[in-house]
Amino acid sequence: MVLESLSSLQGAEKHPISLFFMAFIIASAAMMLAYRTFPESSSVLSVAFVAVAFMPIIHALFAQEETKEVDENDVPFAFISTHFDLIHMYTWIFIGLIAAYTFWFLVLPETSTGCEGIGCLLPEKSKVFSEQRLVYGGITGKVVGERECFNPGTKNFPDCFELIFTNNAWVMVLALVFSIVWGAGAIFLLAWNASVIGIFIGLEITSRSVEAGVVRAISYLPHGIPEIMAYFLAAIAGGIISAAIAKKQFKPHEMRIVLVDTVLLIALAFVTLLIGAVIETASILGYFDVATAGIIAFAALYFILYMPSVRHRVNTMRKA
Repeated sequence: MVLESLSSLQGAEKHPISLFFMAFIIASAAMMLAYRTFPESSSVLSVAFVAVAFMPIIHALFAQEETKEVDENDVPFAFISTHFDLIHMYTWIFIGLIAAYTFWFLVLPETSTGCEGIGCLLPEKSKVFSEQRLVYGGITGKVVGERECFNPGTKNFPDCFELIFTNNAWVMVLALVFSIVWGAGAIFLLAWNASVIGIFIGLEITSRSVEAGVVRAISYLPHGIPEIMAYFLAAIAGGIISAAIAKKQFKPHEMRIVLVDTVLLIALAFVTLLIGAVIETASILGYFDVATAGIIAFAALYFILYMPSVRHRVNTMRKA
């Protein structure tokens, strides 16, 4: 396919930042195409086009990742070491999508009424970001979690945490299922999340200032990094299962090794999502000491997983 020829696996692995520019271009082209074909549905369709465009290269990456897992000459299993390259590439894609959606939200005209020249060719912001704006309105209007997280008389940590964790866990499960069924299907959820984050940052810049937009972006990092990491892990686990099933011919014990590794990845995703929900809940309710403890726990978890002794023990477990 065209995208595979533009960005080979070797090129993506050697220069992952190239995926940032690829994501920016694809998101931009998908937005224009969706608006020109189905303008009233372009806000969701553009995200779907992004997912379709990335499927060939993501599926190829998953197939390569599955092969690495059962290669006897490969390094001992650990999330950081074995899957770091794939996470690195996913991260650049995600950042590229956020940059694209933020840029076009700032550049596009609200409507085409009274437009002149080349401005008439640009999509209308009111249409290509219509669904994302509904999400923004629901969150900023405190419709979601009003009683559990925002109402001074009824808000409390357990209920707010349960709401946030349940919502995020549902997204993680969808990422896992989409990846198992469609291989790279989770890219749709990641692209949707990137579009929502893009409009949050864009609205902050247009309504206040560039500095406010940067602050908004940074404010997502403490809980956003664990949440997105959990989605990445679920997507990788599902994608590896999908790639293994698609092979139809297996090495001895290949499926057992793949299943053990994916179970470990899903468990790690669950724990990571749990930490992210604690950080977000504590930040909303003002328990900044708890939020700080969550950030430290997240960093410690992945530092421990990177230790050689832990890699050796997990590797022994998967091959037992």
